[in-house]
Amino acid sequence: MGRPDVDFDGRVAQPSIPPINSVISTPSLNGETISMDPKTMSAVRAGNVNYLRDNYSYVRLAPRLVTNHGNTMLHLAASSGHASLVRYLINECPSLLMKSNLMDEVVLHVAARTGHLDVMLNLVDFIKEISRNAVGVAKRIYFAKNKNQDTALHVALKEKHMLVASYLVSAEKDLSFVANTDGFSPLYLAIEAGQADLVAAMCHQSSDLRSKVGGRSIVHAALKAKRKDILTALLRKDASLIDLRDEGRTCLSFGASIGYYEGICYLLDKYLDMVYLSDDDGLFPIHMAAKYGHVKILEEILKRCPEALELLDKDGQNVLHVAARNGKLEPIKFILRIYKDKNKKKLVNEQDVDGNTPLHLATKNWHPKVVSMLTWDNRVDLTKTNNKGFTALDVAEDNIVSNYVFHQRLTWLALRSGGTPRSPTTNDRRIIMKLADGGRYKDQVNTLLLVATLVATMTFTAGLTLPGGYNGSAPNLGMAVLTKKTAFQVFLVCDTLAMYSSIIIIVALLWAQLGDISIILKAFYMALPFLGLALTSMSIAFMAGTYAAVSHVPLLGCFVLGIGVIFLLVLLLFLVPYVAPIGNIQSFLGHLLYYPYFLRLLAAGDNNSNND
Repeated sequence: MGRPDVDFDGRVAQPSIPPINSVISTPSLNGETISMDPKTMSAVRAGNVNYLRDNYSYVRLAPRLVTNHGNTMLHLAASSGHASLVRYLINECPSLLMKSNLMDEVVLHVAARTGHLDVMLNLVDFIKEISRNAVGVAKRIYFAKNKNQDTALHVALKEKHMLVASYLVSAEKDLSFVANTDGFSPLYLAIEAGQADLVAAMCHQSSDLRSKVGGRSIVHAALKAKRKDILTALLRKDASLIDLRDEGRTCLSFGASIGYYEGICYLLDKYLDMVYLSDDDGLFPIHMAAKYGHVKILEEILKRCPEALELLDKDGQNVLHVAARNGKLEPIKFILRIYKDKNKKKLVNEQDVDGNTPLHLATKNWHPKVVSMLTWDNRVDLTKTNNKGFTALDVAEDNIVSNYVFHQRLTWLALRSGGTPRSPTTNDRRIIMKLADGGRYKDQVNTLLLVATLVATMTFTAGLTLPGGYNGSAPNLGMAVLTKKTAFQVFLVCDTLAMYSSIIIIVALLWAQLGDISIILKAFYMALPFLGLALTSMSIAFMAGTYAAVSHVPLLGCFVLGIGVIFLLVLLLFLVPYVAPIGNIQSFLGHLLYYPYFLRLLAAGDNNSNND
């Protein structure tokens, strides 16, 4: 074939159209590939057409000449943006159009990825010329897919080359609807990118979008992009698109899960019946709003459909179950606040198929803030048991061993301070066995013994080396100098309490070393409160003793007291949830424990943040 003249902008005037079979077949030479030599590779990357004209034998071998990535000369010319060289090569060797590299990319993929519009224009113009005689060949080129099953249009959209994408859309009307490996069609990608004009051009290519679009739902894409204009245009074009599901999720449920308020309001105004349409996993839109903590969307759904509050998923769980299970405090606050009447008592105590109430689920998943809120709501029945006969407290104590963390202790304390009882049928020995499993208690016994021994040693020493010293003269020879000072008296009382408390702990935990599980638990019941008393008393003793020694300097004395009080409060904040007695907490004691617990809860924070 002769070599055509190339004009300045890379287009060829009145090219001769090659035979169609030359586009889809390679020359009948040896089919093995040949490594492209560096000189030829450099010439192609530089766009040197004259080099190829002078060495025309390379052009004849073009389908077989490849780099180590499998790229032909046409791939290299396209990636470098040399439109004139691209036109020359496809005229001389049309079969290069369908040659793919190691990533299964044809030249259209390369042009789309690099975004060279002039290269793409030349390629598309040439494909149009050959398509006059064979439409099928053109479609094969346009619909060629790489290893990710992406067409050139997919690649252009992913690389955000929107002009290149627009040109491909106008060149092949069906290209916008082909799904790749991930189920994304080019139309989906354009919607996700918020390209309203490009989306309109794609939609204009078909009068029946529902039947054309493959892969993931394009309505979900519009919701994900939070583009109400695109969402509205799609549903006006084809209202049946509202019925599409993405991974089993309805449009309304998906919008509720991502918190797209404006889009949800639009869908509720137009398609209110979708509130009562469940996803494939049995969840309804109201459940998705609660699951992800989107209170505004929850409010909009209930404003239009109050009955939706009663909807149950396939596990028999209502909206409070879902919010409690996922630790979403704000949806629970909202529901408990707006439904204050006694008739809604059933909702907060409703049981799922396993007999679990919202309180059971919040406990099981260790959400202390949710547990605290529910236990202090007088509509919640704290004695309710599930199908295993467990109250919420039983659930906590049955699961507290695995991955023991402070949030578990906070959850347990919330139940106790709220007055949650154990079930009468709870087997204490079963709980003991579970707590003692794996030798964890042996390490805790040793740790507490060490702490108690240190406290006993320090308080004993402090009791013998009193602040202020001793009188060295009659009539009070050998007596403490500061005996009559109130601060010294506080020091002495607290130091005595701390020492004897630590001794009691040591003796109790020595019994625990015997290994009997019931004795271990009883020893811990006794030791933990005494540990709290010992550490608190020791802290107060130090503060009082130091103050007694420097009280003659008022400013320094006030500073010592102030620092001591602050750190004592911090100590209690961390200590009370750990040493609170495991026995039955009476009502007034529960209220007393609630306040340090609440402060600790605020300090601990929560991993489940709400999105609204």
